[in-house]
Amino acid sequence: MTKQPIWAWIVIGITGLFILKYGLAVLALPILPILLAGFSTDSPGTPGYVPIVVLIVSYLILLGWLLLLIFAIRSVVRANKK
Repeated sequence: MTKQPIWAWIVIGITGLFILKYGLAVLALPILPILLAGFSTDSPGTPGYVPIVVLIVSYLILLGWLLLLIFAIRSVVRANKK
């Protein structure tokens, strides 16, 4: 019996549950930061840097989760090869 990385299964499980719950709406995730940045400009008192900060933070979160998912899948595959 090989030792499985628990963190990898947690990341894969959370991602799988998210995809099962929201279905094809997951495909809209790359568009949502643009929508959020647009909504942040609706308030008249919002400083000009807020939409850029919203875009940067949102895309960094998406990229971080994607990299975490890729490393989790690679870790599980490596653990099963041994």
